[in-house]
Amino acid sequence: MGLPINLIPIRAVVLAAGVSSRMGKFKPLLPIDGKPMLEIVLTKVLSFPFQEVIAVVGYKGQELKEAINLEDDRFNWITNEQFLEGLSSSIKAAIRFGNNETKGVLIFLGDQPLLRPSTIDQILEVIIRKGLAQSKCIVQPTFNGTPGHPVFISASMIPYLKTITGDQGAKPIFKFADHHIYVPIDDEWTILDVDTKQDYQNLVNHSI
Repeated sequence: MGLPINLIPIRAVVLAAGVSSRMGKFKPLLPIDGKPMLEIVLTKVLSFPFQEVIAVVGYKGQELKEAINLEDDRFNWITNEQFLEGLSSSIKAAIRFGNNETKGVLIFLGDQPLLRPSTIDQILEVIIRKGLAQSKCIVQPTFNGTPGHPVFISASMIPYLKTITGDQGAKPIFKFADHHIYVPIDDEWTILDVDTKQDYQNLVNHSI
C-alpha cells in the first residue's frame, strides 16, 4: 500500500445504524459472495493500519454483533440508541468513543462493500504525505466530479461534529474547514451505495 508499517493515528468509522427503510430488508446482513455486506466493509477497512476501527450500529445492532465476528484488537462496536435521528447521531456517537490521540476520523458507509482498497489507499496517501491532519481539513474522493466516501475529517474539525443534526451527516461543518481537498478517483463505488433492491441486485452482479 505504500503506507507506514506502524498504525496510523486515524479512527476509521463505519456507519451502519439505519433501518434500511427503502430497501425493505436489513442491508448490513444482505449477503455478498456469501458474507454479510457489513462484514465485507469492515474486513476491508481493517486490512489498513488504522489505530481504531469502529462500527456504529443501532437498528438490529445485537443481531449484527452476533452475525459478524471480527478478531482484531483495534475493532469495537458502538451502539447508537438515537439512530432514528439520522447519520449525524451515529457520527456523534463515534466521536464520543475512543482515545484523544487520533489525528482525525475517516468516515465510511456500511453499504459500500465494493469500494476499492486502492481508493482508501489514495485518500490516506493524500492525508499522510501532505500532513493535512495538522489543520482544519476535509479530504474527500470524487468520481466524475461527484463527492463520495470515505470522508476524512481532521481532529481540529471534530468539535464542530458535536453540532450536527439530521440525516445529512457531516456536510454542514465542511464550510468551517481551512482546506477541503477533493481527490479524483477512478472508482464509481465511492459514490454508489445500496438503498434499493435494484441497487443490491446491481451490487451482486458486479461482485460475481
